[in-house]
Amino acid sequence: MKAEESTVGHILTDQICYEIPPYQRPYSWKSENVRQLLEDVWEAYENSDEEYFIGSLITIEIEKGKRYDVVDGQQRLTTLNLILARLRDHVEDGAAKAVLGKRVLPRNELTGETETPRLLLRRKDQGFFRRHVLDSQPLPPPSERSKLDAPQQRITENLEAIDGFIGQKDQQTLKLFANYLLMKVYVVFVKTESLKSAYRLFNVLNARGMSLSNADLIKNMLFSQLEGNQTLNDELEDRWLELEDIVGIEMLDSFLSHHRTSMMAAKARGSLHEEYRSIIDGFVGGPFAFLDQVILSARNFMRIWDCEFQDAASVRALNALWRVSYDEWIPPLLGYLNQPVRGLSEAKFLDLLERITMQNWVRRLGRTARLTVYFKLISAIRAEKSVDEVIGVFRAHANNDEFINLLGGEIYGKPFDAAVLLRLEEAAQDDSVTKTYSGRLTIEHVMPQALKDAYWTDRFDTESHGLWLHRLGNLAMLCGSKNYKAQYFDFDRKKKIYLDRDKKVSFDLTKEICTLDEWTETALKARQERLIKLALATWLID
Repeated sequence: MKAEESTVGHILTDQICYEIPPYQRPYSWKSENVRQLLEDVWEAYENSDEEYFIGSLITIEIEKGKRYDVVDGQQRLTTLNLILARLRDHVEDGAAKAVLGKRVLPRNELTGETETPRLLLRRKDQGFFRRHVLDSQPLPPPSERSKLDAPQQRITENLEAIDGFIGQKDQQTLKLFANYLLMKVYVVFVKTESLKSAYRLFNVLNARGMSLSNADLIKNMLFSQLEGNQTLNDELEDRWLELEDIVGIEMLDSFLSHHRTSMMAAKARGSLHEEYRSIIDGFVGGPFAFLDQVILSARNFMRIWDCEFQDAASVRALNALWRVSYDEWIPPLLGYLNQPVRGLSEAKFLDLLERITMQNWVRRLGRTARLTVYFKLISAIRAEKSVDEVIGVFRAHANNDEFINLLGGEIYGKPFDAAVLLRLEEAAQDDSVTKTYSGRLTIEHVMPQALKDAYWTDRFDTESHGLWLHRLGNLAMLCGSKNYKAQYFDFDRKKKIYLDRDKKVSFDLTKEICTLDEWTETALKARQERLIKLALATWLID
């Protein structure tokens, strides 16, 4: 290993080409990172600092003095290329433009043809980088940017941030700043000669606290098993890019965590990439077979994420699960989708999963108790147990009596109050109807929390008020922020407010209240009984 201080101008010179190897993470710097780098270098420039250090560039020398794989420093190196390319585009002096152009995309001085760029990104992003950075083609319009993958979105946003920064400078200042960037900004340039050292360096960098994701390290484990075979590297990179396309780079760690649990049915005992080490090392068929399984799981994970189920009952159950304050239910569902249980339909499994999850949420079980149920389900699925044995796991961990007693008591202010009311709203509708709710929802007390109006004091005493105030029967859903106008009024005025809110978002259970002439203890009790009956039908595990 050899390390030396080098200027940006020195590392981006001659015929040197830097490549981002397939085991590396994609470009991920955000515009605030780029602006910070620009502002820091600009401050050093204005202060006439003799040198400004921006970190290290650790490489593997693939071809002596010419070609290097970037192990660490990709984010800074890519950003430097973006900055120099934009400086090239903004300066008007032909000689200065040529000097800057050589630092990102050299040209043959005799033929004028472009040569190999100084930096080659991942194959998936190189075409975009070539068009919009090296060749200065216009950036995609905002209407099309949602179709770009995350690295391409970052490149687009960062180019605009750079334009915003340097676009304010006059021509002379731009040339002086560009010269400072090339001649006075330093990196520690580290060269190694072994491709195998990439895996070791990645882990050393991670131990130093570098921002490597678990997905980066897991990917690196897979590539390390190929021992530098370029053909296999390219094939594996294509498979990994397919995985990124399915899930998205920003969600990879989350998915891989759920996938691990869906296989292991146990709590993690170490970091995610450490847990995957034993899985990958022991996987029959090697890294390609492992990725085939992961890609299948990724497709099923996105079905869960996007609620891509055909029947209304499945969609309702999944929507209800997404309202739960934790996502521990995802691994058993993922495990089932990856390895379906013969004789147990998706709709039935989702129905049972919603029932046990809602029961345990309302019962306020601790995390360990909740996970016990899910781990047993995963184990039964992976062991190819019969449908009766899998359903038996749900039955064994249900507690219908405790659940209904708690649901029949005071629920207002509990973590699950809105989720319960929304799900009962759906349960009261036809099975073919699927509604989604967005925006702010308010839980309204029909009988108000303070009995200030004569209407309420004539119908409820202190004891009945305390008994029914926070129970299901006295609660209604409204859209928007809390309506303080309605909180103490008599029943007729409250109904008018409810009907006015109904024009924005319609809740059938709230509209039913408006059909009543009076809100008495008898009416409240009848509504409580009806909602509990709905809850039994929705969440009872027989």
